[in-house]
Amino acid sequence: MAKHQPTEEKDPVRLDKWLWAARFYKTRTLAKEMIDGGKVHYNGQRTKLNK
Repeated sequence: MAKHQPTEEKDPVRLDKWLWAARFYKTRTLAKEMIDGGKVHYNGQRTKLNK
């Protein structure tokens, strides 16, 4: 069985777009508001749109 090798993301995706596409939030605007409001954390830290 071949091992899966993680690859570097060539085109990073904005966090608000990813959260919207993954259906965590109904709209990108709502996702952005949650990020700006400090409601979204990644590895225990608050995030910014481009992280």
